[in-house]
Amino acid sequence: MATPASKNATTVARASGSWLGGRDYLSMLRRGNKVAAIWAAGGHFAGYSTAQRLIRERPIRRRSIRIFSVHSPLDELVRGVGDFNPTILNGYASAISLLAREQRAGRLDLRPVLVITSAESLPPEERARIRETFSAKVRDQYACSEFMGLAHGCEQDWLHVNADWAILEPVDEEFRPVPPGQPSHTVLLTNLANRVQPIIRYDLGDSVTMRPDPCPCGNPLPAVRVQGRTSEVIAFPGPDGRTVELPPLALGALVDSTAGVRMFQVVQTDPRRLAVRLVIEDDVDAGQVWEQVQRALRGPICPSGDQRRPRARAGYPVSA
Repeated sequence: MATPASKNATTVARASGSWLGGRDYLSMLRRGNKVAAIWAAGGHFAGYSTAQRLIRERPIRRRSIRIFSVHSPLDELVRGVGDFNPTILNGYASAISLLAREQRAGRLDLRPVLVITSAESLPPEERARIRETFSAKVRDQYACSEFMGLAHGCEQDWLHVNADWAILEPVDEEFRPVPPGQPSHTVLLTNLANRVQPIIRYDLGDSVTMRPDPCPCGNPLPAVRVQGRTSEVIAFPGPDGRTVELPPLALGALVDSTAGVRMFQVVQTDPRRLAVRLVIEDDVDAGQVWEQVQRALRGPICPSGDQRRPRARAGYPVSA
C-alpha cells in the first residue's frame, strides 16, 4: 500500500512534469527556485497547512517557500512578494488577480516562471490577462481539504484528475451519474489514499464536466472542468479615496473559522455594508456565534493603502 508521502510526491511530480520544461527548470535554478504562497494563514486551511508541513519536514525550505497572508494589507502584500521575487507564484485565484492588477499599474515587478491558481474559479479572460501580465505559464490546481492533489491543469485549460488516487463521480440532483460532456449538479469524491480517515463519496458541491474524449494535451488522465467557488472580490471605498479590494477567501476564512458555523453567506449590499447569513449548529449559543462573526468581520481584515497602519480596520456595518 502506498504511503501519503509517496502519493504527494507522485501528484506533485505529475503536475510539475506537465507544467515545466527544461528551460523553465534552468531559469528557476538560476534564480533560486523560490515559491510565494498566498493563503489564508493559520487554522486548518489546506494551502497554508500544506506549506507549513513542507517547511516542518525540511526547515531549510524556509529559504525557498514564503507564506504570505491573504489578510495582509494590499500594499504590504505587494511589497513583501516583490521583495521575495518568487519564481513560482501560488495562491487563491482572486489574490493572484489582484497582484496582476498591481503589476499592470506599475506597483509590482515580478517575473515568475509559473503561476499556480487554486481554490476559486478563474474566467478564461482573466487567466489570459494574468498570463500576459506576468509573461508566465498559468496553470490551475483543483484541490480540497479532503484531497489536496486532486487534479492539475494543462495548456488546454482542462484539469487532469489523479484517478489512481481519487475517484470523482459527477452526479445530478438525485445523485445519479451524469454522462461525460454534461455539467453535473455536484461531484462525489472518494479518497483512495487516506488510511486515517476514510472519505467515501463526499459531496464537494462543485459542478464538474468530464471531457468525453482524450485531451489534446496528450495527458491520459481523465480531464474535467469545474464550475464552482465563484465568490467575487469585495471592494470598499478606502480612507484615502482609493478603492480597497478584498479577496473573498479573506472574509470567508474568518467566518468559516468561527466555532458553531455550519454554513454561511456574505453579500455586499452597498459599498459600505455587508449582509451575513449563517446556518448555526444546533448545540451552540446562536447569539454568541453571531457576536463572534461580527467581531471578526469588523476587525483587522481589510487590505489598505494606509502605510501608517499594518492592519486597517474594516469599520463597516455588518447586518444579520
